[in-house]
Amino acid sequence: MPQHTFRFVSGILAALALVFVSNARAQADATANKPVGRMITLGDFGAEDLAYLSVPATPPSLGIVLVPDGFGLDSFTKAEADRLAGLGYIVVAIDIYNGHLSTDPGDIANMVSNLSSDSVMKTVNAGIRLFHESPKFRVDHVVAMGWGAGATYVFQAARDSKTLDGAITFYGPLETQTERVGKFTVPLCAVYAEKDPVSTHENVETFQNLMRAAGNDFEGWFIAAGRGWSNPSSKNYNRAEDREAWKVALPFLVRIGAEPVKPKDASIIDKAKDTLEKTGNSIENVFK
Repeated sequence: MPQHTFRFVSGILAALALVFVSNARAQADATANKPVGRMITLGDFGAEDLAYLSVPATPPSLGIVLVPDGFGLDSFTKAEADRLAGLGYIVVAIDIYNGHLSTDPGDIANMVSNLSSDSVMKTVNAGIRLFHESPKFRVDHVVAMGWGAGATYVFQAARDSKTLDGAITFYGPLETQTERVGKFTVPLCAVYAEKDPVSTHENVETFQNLMRAAGNDFEGWFIAAGRGWSNPSSKNYNRAEDREAWKVALPFLVRIGAEPVKPKDASIIDKAKDTLEKTGNSIENVFK
């Protein structure tokens, strides 16, 4: 190899090394400033259950009550709470299983079937009360958010709670019978799995029409994935589609009353990933 060519290649490698070192330092700094939550009890707010509280570095404009999927209050749910806190929201992720965790499908099905609706809703309401009554963590707006099994209880809170401002469900329930819809107390943003045999386009459109007829504020969306797209523990985990789902959820939070999230400049690597992962308009709004 000619000497000048070797020097040119070496220069490129040195520059790339400098870039990666700089990125590593930036990531280390970001990690150091990233919110890390802690376990708390909700005894002062009407439930004896545990919860994971993550507090942002800046005064929050909105509180989020996270209700986990059938996996329980796992590392994914806690990481999502910390991530949302990093965006400026204060988050409490409730424990619907009193400390039990599982990744075994049989165990999860058994745990979900044995849940007491009254008990879980008591814990959900305790999380809401935390943000309304705590002198330290009080906020003006509260949204409930849940995945799968947890979304069932968020759905119920959206229909019944008088102290929420909004609700978001990921691969959650829907209704196709008029008498089971009724009047929801808060706006609902529902993101459905296109590959779920239950949440078909026909069923979601029926639900949408029933919600409109009842005078409810409803946003319905489809994601090109199966149920469980968000959680890495799920066989249907789909990182690209999870990012698409958050493109729906975050604007909804802003509409409810949160301060707009200030996006950070994407790195070259992030832009490349976005390009590779982009498969067209994978988010589909059923309101078309």
